[in-house]
Amino acid sequence: MNEAGVEAAILAMNALGAGILLFVSGVVQNMMNDMDELAFKDFARTFLRTATSDLFTVTIGTIPILAVIFYFAAYGFHHWWFSAGIVIWIIGSSITKIINLPVYNWIRDTGSADADELRKNRRRLQLGNVSRAWVTLLSVVVMACQFSVQATMLAVTSCAVIAAPSAWMARRYFRV
Repeated sequence: MNEAGVEAAILAMNALGAGILLFVSGVVQNMMNDMDELAFKDFARTFLRTATSDLFTVTIGTIPILAVIFYFAAYGFHHWWFSAGIVIWIIGSSITKIINLPVYNWIRDTGSADADELRKNRRRLQLGNVSRAWVTLLSVVVMACQFSVQATMLAVTSCAVIAAPSAWMARRYFRV
């Protein structure tokens, strides 16, 4: 595969990840916001366990990291837009880990059930999820600038195409 092909594959995976993150930060987070504190903790614990063991989710989260390492080793940093998009993606992912990991660890702790602490952690989780979704979308746009305006619009559209039907379907089934 040539350099442009590797860039397009990484961009496509990043766009898919952005679509998933937009769905989680929008639909799933709104569902969690409507739950009482203990229901939120139970749902979040189940969601976390399921997401970290789901082959598709783990693959979408892992392959881009490996692909980026391969890309930089094979082709270097000379495509500035693409490299900047990768750096934005890594920064967004890192910031989110810093925000969300303490919440995930707290959720896993079965002894913690303080309602005020649950509300605080739910808001913190929302901040992390929304931040990561928008930073990832920004990274998709910046990476796509390497190709053309048409590729950039295609990447943004693909994020919307992935997120919109999922959001519509989830709202249909999860109305309270």
